[in-house]
Amino acid sequence: MKRTITIDGKEITFIATAKTPLLYKQWTGKDLFVELTRLQEDQGAALDVFSNLAYVMARQADPSIGDMDEWFDGFGLFSIYTALPQLSDMWMVETASTSVPKKKASKRKGS
Repeated sequence: MKRTITIDGKEITFIATAKTPLLYKQWTGKDLFVELTRLQEDQGAALDVFSNLAYVMARQADPSIGDMDEWFDGFGLFSIYTALPQLSDMWMVETASTSVPKKKASKRKGS
């Protein structure tokens, strides 16, 4: 999934694909799924996780983006955080299951 969001007057493109968790691990040194599970226990970690995810999805869309500190320095105080709800929504859509439960699949075969 690809989405462009305006932050501080800049058009920033974000991409979320199956490769995103691998890049998250490569660029942050952390496992994205472990981090997301941790959010259930520690809501205070949400800003850190979603900030990292925003960076990874932006860099995935534009490999010329510099390191994380440099990228965040390009935005005003808290401006990047206004995009986090949209990015969270984007991530949830990308990771939503599209499989059909076995029970429903067997009803279709017999119909």
